Amino acid sequence: MLELLFLLLPIAAAYGWYMGRRSAAQQQQDQQQQLSEKYVAGLNFLLSDQADKAVDLFIEMIEVDSDTIDTHMALASLFRKRGEVEKAIKIHQNILERSQLSQEQHRQTIYELARDFSAVGLLDRAEALYKKIAGKKNVGEQATRELVAIYQSMRDWHSAISYAEKLPVDCGMAKQVAQFYCQLADELGEQKIEQRMKYLRKALKIDSQCVRASIMLAQCYQSQGQYQSAIEFYQQVLEQDIDMVSEVLVPLTQCYDDMPDKTPMQHFLMTAVERGAGASAVITLAELLQEQQLAQDAELLELTQLRRYPSLKGFFHYMDYHLARAMEPEAKASLEMLQQLVGQQLAVKPKYRCSNCGFSGNVLQWQCPSCKSWGETKPVRGLDGE
Repeated sequence: MLELLFLLLPIAAAYGWYMGRRSAAQQQQDQQQQLSEKYVAGLNFLLSDQADKAVDLFIEMIEVDSDTIDTHMALASLFRKRGEVEKAIKIHQNILERSQLSQEQHRQTIYELARDFSAVGLLDRAEALYKKIAGKKNVGEQATRELVAIYQSMRDWHSAISYAEKLPVDCGMAKQVAQFYCQLADELGEQKIEQRMKYLRKALKIDSQCVRASIMLAQCYQSQGQYQSAIEFYQQVLEQDIDMVSEVLVPLTQCYDDMPDKTPMQHFLMTAVERGAGASAVITLAELLQEQQLAQDAELLELTQLRRYPSLKGFFHYMDYHLARAMEPEAKASLEMLQQLVGQQLAVKPKYRCSNCGFSGNVLQWQCPSCKSWGETKPVRGLDGE
């Protein structure tokens, strides 16, 4: 309410100025009397929570022209922020009915009206308005971005890509567009694998750091038995985003299962561990060393990395070495209970968290369901994670 009353100050000033430029003293007095009555009536409507009637009066009071449009726009913006979008729509539509607007003012009003429609879920109306001004001066880029957002919410990836590609190269949307191509590939499934891979290569061309595209391409090659190509794309994740390395360790190990020489796998894991890829990389390397009858090296590796990067996951796995050596039943039972408690704690902790908004869960989602950002949900790091 206080915000609305403050907005009436420029309306009052505009009304005084409006009267000052009218001719004929008697006519001016009559008009002034009429407007004064309407202004007081409008205040009364606001104070008695009859904002609809107040809006009607204020629209009628002040003629929309280049000098008063800012006041109308500010009032509409305030109503939209308060969730009273119908009033904002009414004001913006009233502005558009006037013929004395400049092109810039006309486009800005269309943009704001489109935002009103978006706010109440009338996306078809918002879409039509945004299309009118997309690419135009001043608000064109904003309108195009809004169209991308609308098509994204509708899962119309082709249209989202089409409008996103109309934006400047440095607009910061490469990451999103790459994800749109990944969505197209994902929706194709396994049947049209060539087209699927085409979309994924396009995604990597647009955003070379797109982890999702690399993983999906690797999966395509792996499903066709082309393990070397799959390995190359899985290992590429280490250079793209070290926080995501844990996501490729299982399929990467599967690819090497059918290969006689696992030395490249060991070299990859050693590099990942040295760079701090997380507990999963340490455990995978330790298991590989154990397969080579290097149990002491495996235990030393896990202990060293546990001291360097403490984590419940690493501690849980490291306890296996002590359990294997425990001779006394009581000591072994205590260790088993401790490991069980750590395991229970790990089970209730979320595995993934969005770095943008903090939303967490146990399933990797490429688009955060909370803040809608792309590629920001990653495995949890630190004591409770990797």
